[in-house]
Amino acid sequence: MGTYLELKYLEELKHSFASMEFDSQQPEPHIYVGSDDLLGLMQRLRENPVWSFDRMGNITSVDYKEYIEMVYMLYSRRFDRWVTVKCRLDREKPVVESMTQVWPGTEFEEREIYDLMGVEFLHHPDLRRILMPDNYTAHPLRKDFVPLQPKIEGGVLTWHKQKSSS
Repeated sequence: MGTYLELKYLEELKHSFASMEFDSQQPEPHIYVGSDDLLGLMQRLRENPVWSFDRMGNITSVDYKEYIEMVYMLYSRRFDRWVTVKCRLDREKPVVESMTQVWPGTEFEEREIYDLMGVEFLHHPDLRRILMPDNYTAHPLRKDFVPLQPKIEGGVLTWHKQKSSS
């Protein structure tokens, strides 16, 4: 994959987004931005002809126990350039704008993150579970995940917390 977004462009972006930070000492500094600035930053990275990040290469999330971090890897086919954008979310109620507003193809990746990590994506066109049953209340990729016990009640499969074996 091509080259990383140059520092001069990161400096230029920082003037427009108050919450944006990056480590200029790193050879490939990730952009860290607050959730309030995330959508605007992503729109700028895609629509500005100087950058033209037209491809969302990957979206993932990481559970650091204290917070959830969203990680977006963007690629510009026009300039063969890429950049990584990260956004920290509150672990108890992780909420962020959906990137389907900028890259419609992110719909399924966001559904997977919602299902497995519990991140809510505002303005998502179809936010629902994609792998786990609709009535499953836990999120299997969270560090504090405890599998739920299946139980059939009145012909319906339900999920319950496991009873401790003391």
